[in-house]
Amino acid sequence: MATVYLARDLKHDRQVAVKVLRGELASTLGRDRFPREIRIIAQLSHPHILPLHDSGEIGGLLYFVMPFVEGESLRARLEREGQLPVHDAVRLMSEIVDALAYAHRHGVVHRDIKPDNVMLSGRHALITDFGVAKAVSSAAEEGAKHTTVGIALGTPSYMSPEQAMAEPTVDHRADIYALGAVAYEMLTGRPPFTGQTAQAILAAHVTGTVEPVTAGRPAVTALLNQVVMKCLEKNPADRWQTADELVPMLEQAATPSGGMTPTDTRPLTGVRVPRKKANLRPVYAIAAALVLAVAAWFGRGLLASGGGGAINQIAVMPLEDISGGDQQFVIAIHDALISAIGKQASITVVSRSAVLQERATTQSVREIAKALRVNAVIEGSIYRTGDRVRLNVQMVEPETSRHLWTQSYERNLTNETQMQVQDDVVKAIADELAIAISQQTRN
Repeated sequence: MATVYLARDLKHDRQVAVKVLRGELASTLGRDRFPREIRIIAQLSHPHILPLHDSGEIGGLLYFVMPFVEGESLRARLEREGQLPVHDAVRLMSEIVDALAYAHRHGVVHRDIKPDNVMLSGRHALITDFGVAKAVSSAAEEGAKHTTVGIALGTPSYMSPEQAMAEPTVDHRADIYALGAVAYEMLTGRPPFTGQTAQAILAAHVTGTVEPVTAGRPAVTALLNQVVMKCLEKNPADRWQTADELVPMLEQAATPSGGMTPTDTRPLTGVRVPRKKANLRPVYAIAAALVLAVAAWFGRGLLASGGGGAINQIAVMPLEDISGGDQQFVIAIHDALISAIGKQASITVVSRSAVLQERATTQSVREIAKALRVNAVIEGSIYRTGDRVRLNVQMVEPETSRHLWTQSYERNLTNETQMQVQDDVVKAIADELAIAISQQTRN
């Protein structure tokens, strides 16, 4: 749909990505509709959605400007590796779901979720092209009102059946179907449907049967298989009805008992004992609702429970600078975090130089944690849009990549200096981490 250029923002001295829409697409959208649709998307502010810097029209060409991400697309990683490790796939699914839940709550549907539109910055996922997909879809729907023929928009391998049939009413559940198709490819190494032509693939989405994930990947648990296959239901009413519904399911899938396959396993021999099967779905539903309610009530990050043992050795990883902003500010917060957490009794924090030295030789958090002999890792990302700064922080168990605690902090630099924001945020993180570590240790 567009040509992408790497450019330099002279005003802010930073690299950016400029997308210029194809001429025929620009004429379809029109110079009035595009800014109106893009303006809605520009309001989205989430750690896993690539923000919009600018947009406009010059000489009949429509363009928009986004941060340049130093990384690769999920498509590039899939082409290189094929199937992803189960824990990596679950983590990326969780981040994509979190972004979709946020966008859907704001009335925005992406309509073209695919590996090409998921950028990987470090270990984290960033969804791109919310603006252009929404603008193009809206323009096409408006045009379809004046014709008898619908227009199918999207990428064939990841399009929902309702998109494939160009139905006029496509809602957020199309994104959930596309998420299922992306997850299926991450776990099996191929999309749910393939074909010689785009028409053949679209027809398969409407009438074909998807082979279970577990058929080609026995290491995938029944729970994770259920999550993905329900996303791929042909009838939107049979899928997960909201992205928020997927959050507790993926949290279960990200635990050793729920979805992670241990790295080192060996077969066990046992005797099958017949027993009455219990229907645990209502229990799981009630438990998930209680966890979410308690987290919302106290306004704190969700603390995973069980099995972690005492946390006494921590490594604070360098913060991921998503927006390409002030590097000195990012480094200052990283240093301040190390200092603040290190002041807590019974906690030893690895020095910044040691972390950077290990990070330079490997990208695996598990390997870094093993080399540094720590039992918890603090990760985070920071991005800045105008005067707004958002910091997303999580404490991770290295062995399983399980999130033990997570929280987001947002501040406005028009009301505070960078030093005030730094001190305020670092103190809040250190205080909440102390509570989280104490609770995790008691568990």
